[in-house]
Amino acid sequence: MYHAMGAPRLIYRAHISRLVKTGLIDKAINLFDQMTQSDCRVFGIDYNRFIGVLLRNSRFDLAERYYFQMFPQGFSLTPFTYSRFISALCSVKNFNLIEILIDDMDKLNYVPDIWAFSIYLNLLCREKKIELALDVFHSMVKKGRDPDVVTYTIMIDGLCKARNFDNAVGFWREMVGKGLRPDNKACCALVVGLCEGGKVDLAYELVVEVIKCGNIMFSTLLYNVLISGFCRIRRIDKAQAIKLFMSKNGCEPDLVTYNVSLNYCYNELMLEEAEKLVNKMERSGIGPDIYGYNQMIKGLCNANRPDKAYLLMKNKMEANGLADAVSYNTIIKSFCKVGHIGKAYKLFEEMGRKGIAPDVVTFTTLIKAFLNEGSSDIAKALLDRMSGMGLLPDRIFYTTIIDHLCKTGKVEMAHSIFYDILNHGVNPDVISYNALINGFCKSNKVSETIHLYEEMQTRGFSPDEITFKLIIGGLIREKKLSKACKVWDQMMKGFTLDGAVS
Repeated sequence: MYHAMGAPRLIYRAHISRLVKTGLIDKAINLFDQMTQSDCRVFGIDYNRFIGVLLRNSRFDLAERYYFQMFPQGFSLTPFTYSRFISALCSVKNFNLIEILIDDMDKLNYVPDIWAFSIYLNLLCREKKIELALDVFHSMVKKGRDPDVVTYTIMIDGLCKARNFDNAVGFWREMVGKGLRPDNKACCALVVGLCEGGKVDLAYELVVEVIKCGNIMFSTLLYNVLISGFCRIRRIDKAQAIKLFMSKNGCEPDLVTYNVSLNYCYNELMLEEAEKLVNKMERSGIGPDIYGYNQMIKGLCNANRPDKAYLLMKNKMEANGLADAVSYNTIIKSFCKVGHIGKAYKLFEEMGRKGIAPDVVTFTTLIKAFLNEGSSDIAKALLDRMSGMGLLPDRIFYTTIIDHLCKTGKVEMAHSIFYDILNHGVNPDVISYNALINGFCKSNKVSETIHLYEEMQTRGFSPDEITFKLIIGGLIREKKLSKACKVWDQMMKGFTLDGAVS
């Protein structure tokens, strides 16, 4: 009798199993529905197994449906299936159902496995739900589930990214105090997080004991972050000591290590030390990359040695195909800074011959330099060339050019550039209008001033105090008192004018 009643269920199970193994999940679902709706007796194990299948195949909606279908029948998932369900739902960020599952487990006195908790905590930290992550962590401990190194690492990483450094340090000390040995990932989470928050000394203090134990092979990343952190706060002695310790422990400096040291040397204008370091790199078979070379060029330019920077680019970078727009832009800017605009322009032309396209930075550097020198025509030609290449500076740069041209009496050119802004889809602002209005007022172009004043309002820009001050002052100087009174009447409530227009 017993075997006869159990036979249909066994047949269903066998058929469903075959369909799942051959990947026919939809047919397996239909057959499982037939089984649950038949006279065949279904057990909790059937739901557990099939929900597991659905989770493996990312059929989360159906898994949820069957879960709520089984619960009223007095069935429940096993703690393992609950843990699988929670971890699977983390991939689709279904926080509501995760909370329901955890509450249901509480009612059954079940506790999710530590790996499920860790996956959930990782999701909460990634989604910046730090307070909820802390609550989940502490509730896990109360339920008797001891966190492991992975769990602590997730919390330390999340708290550091949330800049909650005190709590992160607290978790680290708690982990070490329990006798858990942090691995490389845990150390990296702490060191990277604290160093990015400017707490380099604290990061070193906390991890140094683990480093001294020598039982863990730390990654180059960890050493590089510490070296970089100490270089940023100008503690080169500490950085060098870590670099030496790193080599002694079988972790050789890599390109990043050298780039960090090079960056420090050039920022501090330690040019001789930098050259020695480059020679050492080449002897080690680690040639500088494009970033490293560009840092060298930047350092030489900061030391007002653009000629030497140019030779470095020609002799080293070009030979290896590494020279780029950043290299040229840095040297062009340096030549402009020391007043050698002719050399800067020659470099600009050289870029074109070498097939290196100038960018917005190249043009803006040269345009500003020629404007400051008073060569407005060359600056305008460069601006037209820039626009012809489809490179558009932002509104702030355009406003700077307009203001400069107006102050040097080239109001018509400024006016032309102003409408270039509009034609290229860059919207001017009140400051842009004020710069041109100021130029027209100083050039006694009253009608153009009033036209701009009316146009800015048509375009939806409200005149500010400076606008009214410029226009009314210009009209009074031109003895256009009736128009000045009219603008005065239109002036926004709250603006006050000083003696400049009295």
